[in-house]
Amino acid sequence: MNAAKGLISFENKGHVTLGTITGTNTLDGLHVDDFGREACAYVDGKPGLNLLLDFRNVTYLSSAALTELLRVREALKREGGSLRLCCLSCEIQRVFKITNLEKLFHIHGEEDTAEALSRYERALSVAASEGAWAAQDAGA
Repeated sequence: MNAAKGLISFENKGHVTLGTITGTNTLDGLHVDDFGREACAYVDGKPGLNLLLDFRNVTYLSSAALTELLRVREALKREGGSLRLCCLSCEIQRVFKITNLEKLFHIHGEEDTAEALSRYERALSVAASEGAWAAQDAGA
């Protein structure tokens, strides 16, 4: 399922949905509210959604954008899903490091999107296997 709106285009990639920021290269005061609204609206009502946000087109991220990313992360968490970020420039990665938000977000950095998707899929597969083993052990 592909859905394109103003700032983010979403594409189902198996167990992961890829959200590519395409409508702007700056997530600043002009765009941040729309970004947050679009992302949260997409997440709403999708239990278990695993979202990979692709920042390859983003050159600037304001502190308000960090707040919106935290909102998206919490919305996904409430729905039993997860969030990862990829293709962040060194400057944007530095913002996450300075604010200590790198500890809350799984960041694939400058990896290309295909590699980040592959790693995310593998992590989900491992988590599912571990969950199955834990359930089996609990029933024994």
